[in-house]
Amino acid sequence: MRKISKRSAIVLGAAGVVAVAGVAYAAWSSSGAGTGSVSSTTSVNSAITPASSGSVLYPGGGTDFTVSIDNPNAYPVVVTSISAGSSNVVNGCAAGTVTSAVPASTTGTIAAHGTGTYTLHATMNSDAADACKGQTFVLPLTATLASNAS
Repeated sequence: MRKISKRSAIVLGAAGVVAVAGVAYAAWSSSGAGTGSVSSTTSVNSAITPASSGSVLYPGGGTDFTVSIDNPNAYPVVVTSISAGSSNVVNGCAAGTVTSAVPASTTGTIAAHGTGTYTLHATMNSDAADACKGQTFVLPLTATLASNAS
């Protein structure tokens, strides 16, 4: 019978430990595959409301006024444009007697569920009729908003 040297016994013992560890590792490892899922939200339209009416108008005169635009969405938005406005008929005062121009700038982000305030300029026609005295003019406006992904 052949004797195993001490060195050979150590090498064989270490190899046996590695072999057992390899089997133990293989017995406990696993992998998997599958999918994940997320959903996007929908957008909710904003509302434009008067914030201040500015000073009083007179034929040929103008004034600044402010509007508030709300953001009912769960994400921040930026106002990319606000339309020009033109008054409707008011108690005998002709439509279009008061107008507002497109504002030069609509900068700024409106936070999720927040409100932004914007300044516009209104003017009254120089030939406004007497029926326009003491009236309140409503200027229909529209705003375009975009998500502010940054």
